[in-house]
Amino acid sequence: MIEFYSGLSSAIKGSIIIFVILTISTLLIGIKAKALDPNKTPKGIMFISVLFVETVNNMIRPMFPKHFNKFAAFLMTLFLYLLFANTSSLFGLTAPLSSLNVAISMSIIVFGTIQVSAMIIKKPKRRMKDLMAPNPVFLPLNLIGEITTPFSMGMRLFGNLLSGSILAILVYNFTSYFGIIAGAFVLHPIFDIFFGAIQAYVFFNLFTIFLSIAVED
Repeated sequence: MIEFYSGLSSAIKGSIIIFVILTISTLLIGIKAKALDPNKTPKGIMFISVLFVETVNNMIRPMFPKHFNKFAAFLMTLFLYLLFANTSSLFGLTAPLSSLNVAISMSIIVFGTIQVSAMIIKKPKRRMKDLMAPNPVFLPLNLIGEITTPFSMGMRLFGNLLSGSILAILVYNFTSYFGIIAGAFVLHPIFDIFFGAIQAYVFFNLFTIFLSIAVED
C-alpha cells in the first residue's frame, strides 16, 4: 500500500490527502451540527459551515425547482473539493487540477453525471428528443456539444492552475530571495485564494447550469 502511494504523482497524492481531510472534517462537523440548538446562533466553525451550506443551497435551488434534493449534496461536495483543491498549494500540496489526468477525470465525472442523470430522470426516449432539438438534423452537433463542454471545462481548470504555478516559478527564479518572500506573501494568496476560488466557482456554476438544463423541464 505504501509503495503504491509513493508511486503516485504529487497531484494525485494531493487529491487523496484533500479527500481524506474533507471526509473526516465533514463527518465531525455533521456530528456537531446534529447537536446544535436551533434557537441559538452557531459560533466559530459551525457558523462558517452553516453559512457556507446556506449560500451554496441558495445558488443551487433556483436552478433545480424539481430535483434540488437529488443534486444539492453532490454539487456541494464537488464545490467543496474544488475550493480546497485549487487552494491546496497554500499548504504545500500540489494543486490536483494542475495535473492533466485529474482535469480529464473531472471532465469525465461531469459528462457521466449529466448523461446518466438525464437518462434516469427524463428516460431514454425524452433524452433523445432533447438531443435532437430543434430538429433531428442537429443531433450530431448536439452530441458534439455534450462531449466537448465537460472536456473544455476540465481543460479550463487545468490551464488556469498550471499557468498560475508556472508564473509563480518564473517569479521565484528571476527575483531570488525577494521573489520567494513576495511569492509567500503576495503571489500564493493571489493565485491560490483569489484565482483558485474563482475557478472553482466558475466550474461549479457551469456544471450546475448544464446539469439543470439536462434534467429540468
